[in-house]
Amino acid sequence: MTETRPYKVPTTGMEYNEFVGSLGPYGNGNPVNTELHVRYGVRGGKYYDWTIELIAREGDVDSFRATGERPVRYVMDSFSVEDGTVVHRVRTGPGPDDFEVSVARELRAGDGDLVDSGYNFFMKQLADQWDARHETRDPRTVATFGFAQNNRDQDFRDERYPWVRSTVVCIDDDPADDVVVERLKHYFPDGGTVAVHCRSISRMKFLKVDAGSRPDDGEAINGGDDTTMTATGYTSIGMMVDAVYRGDDWIDEAFSS
Repeated sequence: MTETRPYKVPTTGMEYNEFVGSLGPYGNGNPVNTELHVRYGVRGGKYYDWTIELIAREGDVDSFRATGERPVRYVMDSFSVEDGTVVHRVRTGPGPDDFEVSVARELRAGDGDLVDSGYNFFMKQLADQWDARHETRDPRTVATFGFAQNNRDQDFRDERYPWVRSTVVCIDDDPADDVVVERLKHYFPDGGTVAVHCRSISRMKFLKVDAGSRPDDGEAINGGDDTTMTATGYTSIGMMVDAVYRGDDWIDEAFSS
């Protein structure tokens, strides 16, 4: 009997995208923030390749403003499709190789649908583990997992918002310089999209961001009517949404906590 070959990620027709969002409060003396970072490859509406990471960010917005030094980031927990398996990594120490590595699932040729459904399974596993460690969900957690859920909808990704790419998810109260100048510049230095959860109406609004020419220029945020603003100072990202947009292009789905 011939052994079934290991699963290989398709090499043609794949389209990759990424998003990242905070899973809790930061600032006010809290030096560590946790970010959910997801990279996925889609073909024919199916996720045939993906990596889901929980990343610790050491350094809050106040220290970034005061020193200009970028926070230190490191992966704490991850699931990823690799070499015919889903690999689970959990950090066990401070060194670059201090990980406990295990195979969460074996994958064989023809398991594309299993890879696609596995994304939902392991994302839910991380979400359940996070919720179990926290009595209440921070609004940023709601926004991040809410965006992840909407983004799984092919109509949302391909028909309604195909231009929403390389996305940082946040809430309206988040400082614009932290979201755009620090977080987006770290993950997507060539620019991307900011997805802002406007909590008063439980809707999300999107802003296109172009990379600035110099780090201290901030970033140019482009909205309707050719309006451009720069993310600097203590402006909240919600204030920028109000200033930039005058249209009705809100997501139809409401987010709930």
